[in-house]
Amino acid sequence: MIDILLLAALFASMPALARHYSQHFKLSESCTLPRPAQIPATLNAAQVMVAFSPGGDGEVLILQALAAARHRILIQAYGFTDRRILAALGRAKARGVDVGVILDKTDTQWYEGHEPVASVISAMQIPVWIDTAVNIAHNKVMIIDDNGLITGSYNFTYSAAYDNAENLLYIRNAPALVKAYINNWRWRQSCSKPYAGRPVT
Repeated sequence: MIDILLLAALFASMPALARHYSQHFKLSESCTLPRPAQIPATLNAAQVMVAFSPGGDGEVLILQALAAARHRILIQAYGFTDRRILAALGRAKARGVDVGVILDKTDTQWYEGHEPVASVISAMQIPVWIDTAVNIAHNKVMIIDDNGLITGSYNFTYSAAYDNAENLLYIRNAPALVKAYINNWRWRQSCSKPYAGRPVT
């Protein structure tokens, strides 16, 4: 009997929940491109490396991928404070790799006495966009040469490498999957504002 009453109460609250969530971000409000469609992606020929934190393996995997990049690196990041990864990104840009970065608005603010990450990246002549269309731009993605995809729970921070429990996947030779992430990067770019050198709130 108690279970039936609980279910009845849950279903009765659903219209209110729907109204609550309908007040949040609307897909068509801020973006010039539509949200990419859901697509299937087979991984039959894919090569996958996995790293777990703490221990630093994720950082090593990212540094190796950035060092091997030759054409293009597209990044979506929430936390991005690992100075070794930032330096590797700068070296990639210096050797002619096309780099683009989408960050969360918190990355435009000073943190623990450090210059905003958006400013650090922008100073490397890397274009930066700030995704202000959502509450939190929480993606953690690197697309390497349109062939490799790095993603997982791992923020690009020292803490993710050495202090936290995190997971990181580096997937290569999965073109449909990588294309889906490129399309998502372009969508989020269309929702974002070019970094103008000042904090965003």
